[in-house]
Amino acid sequence: MATSNASTVRHEGTELFGSFHLGDTELVLPVATVQEVVNYPAVVTQVPLAPSYLLGLFNLRGRLIPIIHLGQLLQLPGEGSRANAKIAIVEFRQGRIGLLFDGTGEILRVPAEQKVLFDDGQGEMSMIGGALKLDGGNRILQILNVDALHRLPDMPMLKADAQASESARQRAAQGQRRQGVSFRVSETRLALPMGAIHEIIRVPELLRSVLASELCLGMLNLRGNTVPVIDFARFLGLPCAVAEGMVPGDFDDPRRIVVIRQQDMDFGLLVDDVESIVGYRDEELLAIPSFNAERPQLFTGCISRDGAADIMLINEAALLDDAVVTELTQGHRALYQVESTSERGQAKRRSGVRETYVTFKLDQLMGMRIDQLREVIDFPPDVMQPPGAPDYVRGILNLRRKLVTIIDLRALYGMKAYADIEGAKVLVVENDEEKFGLVVDAIENIVTIDAADKLVVPSVLRNQIDHALRNDMREVVELPDQRTLLLLDAAPLKERLGNRTVH
Repeated sequence: MATSNASTVRHEGTELFGSFHLGDTELVLPVATVQEVVNYPAVVTQVPLAPSYLLGLFNLRGRLIPIIHLGQLLQLPGEGSRANAKIAIVEFRQGRIGLLFDGTGEILRVPAEQKVLFDDGQGEMSMIGGALKLDGGNRILQILNVDALHRLPDMPMLKADAQASESARQRAAQGQRRQGVSFRVSETRLALPMGAIHEIIRVPELLRSVLASELCLGMLNLRGNTVPVIDFARFLGLPCAVAEGMVPGDFDDPRRIVVIRQQDMDFGLLVDDVESIVGYRDEELLAIPSFNAERPQLFTGCISRDGAADIMLINEAALLDDAVVTELTQGHRALYQVESTSERGQAKRRSGVRETYVTFKLDQLMGMRIDQLREVIDFPPDVMQPPGAPDYVRGILNLRRKLVTIIDLRALYGMKAYADIEGAKVLVVENDEEKFGLVVDAIENIVTIDAADKLVVPSVLRNQIDHALRNDMREVVELPDQRTLLLLDAAPLKERLGNRTVH
C-alpha cells in the first residue's frame, strides 16, 4: 500500500484511507498516518516484562519498531499465519509502532459525507473512532483511531530525542568501545556490561533459603559469601526452560549463574546459556521503547549486529535498584550474612588481588585474562585467504572495517586438527593497532580467582608441552569444582604473531 503525506491525501473534501484485514474484520487507517507496510520480519526480539499485546521488536533500517497485536487489543477472534502477515508502520509524535494485520486491502478515496465519527460523550477515546459508509451504506468499514493507541496503558513509545541519527552514529564510530557478556534467557538474547559481572559459575546444588520463592530458587555459598539466586526467566516474565535430566554440577548443563556484586551483597541470575563477549559503543545502541512508566527502564539499548540476533543490553543501575532484587539481597544479608571470627580471618588472609578469566576449551580447559580480550565472536563462514600464509592462519576477516587475522591455535600448538570448525569461537585480541582472532573449541565460563592461588607449571611438565604453547602457558590454578585451569597468557603470543615469527 503506497503512502502519501497530508498535503496530498485531501482533494475537494475527500480523504484517502487504506484498508486492512484482521480475521473477518476489515479496518481502515488514514493514509497520512501510515509510513509504510512491511512483511512480518524474520527476526523478532521478545521483550521481557512487556504487556501481552506486544509481540516483540524488529529492526527497521536501524530503528527498533514494537509490533502490536491489534487483534488482541480489539478482542477479535482468531489469528492468521504470521508468515503471511503484514505490519503497518504508524508514526506518532512519540515514536513509531507496527500494527499486525493479516493482509492489506485497497486504497479508498472517501468523500467527507461518507465518514462518520464516534463520540462516547465522556471524553474518552475509543479504539474505533468512526466508520466509513460505502456503496450506499451496504459496506461499513471501521476507522481505527490512531490517537487512541498511544493512550493505552503500557503502550510502547520511543521518544524522538532517544533516536540517534545515522550520521551521528557514524561520527561516534571512533568513540570508546565497551564490552558486555551476552547470554540467553528463554529465546531472548540479553547482555550485561562486563563491569557488572563478578563471575559466572555452573549451577551447583543450591542451599535452602527461608526466602525461597518462585523468583528466588535458593542460595549458594561462594567462598564464604551468601548469594541468593534469582530465576531470571521468571523475573523477566519469560517462559522457563527446565533442563531435563540435569543434576547440579552436570558438565552437560548449559545453564549458568551470573553473579552480580551489589555493594557488600552478591546475588546470582540463573540463565539458560552464556554465549559470548560482545563489543559495542554507547552511540551505536538502538533505543528500546519504554512501555511501563511506573518502572525504570531495565534496558539501556539494543546491540544490533548484521546476520546475528539482536541483544538487549541490561541497565545495571536499574537492575540493582529493582524492588525484588533489593528485597532479596537485603533479606539474605540480614538472615545469613553472619561470619564466624575464623571465617572473617580466613577471608582477610585471602583478600589479595583478584583476577577475572574467560575460560574456554582447546582440548583442555584453558583461561585468558578478560582484560586481554576485546570480544568473542562465532567462527566466520567467509574469510579472505591470503596467499603464502602459514598453515596456522585461517584467513583475514573484515570486522567492522578492521582487518582481523584468524589464527588456528590447534595448528599453532601442534594439536589435532578440527574435523568441523563451524561451531568454534574466536577470541579477538589486539596488539597495538593490529587485531588477531584466536580460534578455540568453545567458551566455558567467566571465573574470578585469587592471584595467590596460581601455581607455576613444573619444568618437568612444561618440557612435555609443545614449544609454542610452553611459552604462552606458564601457570595453572585449581578451580572450586576441582578442575585444573591452564592459564594462557596472550602477551607473548601477540608479540610473536605481531613479529610474524612463531617458533
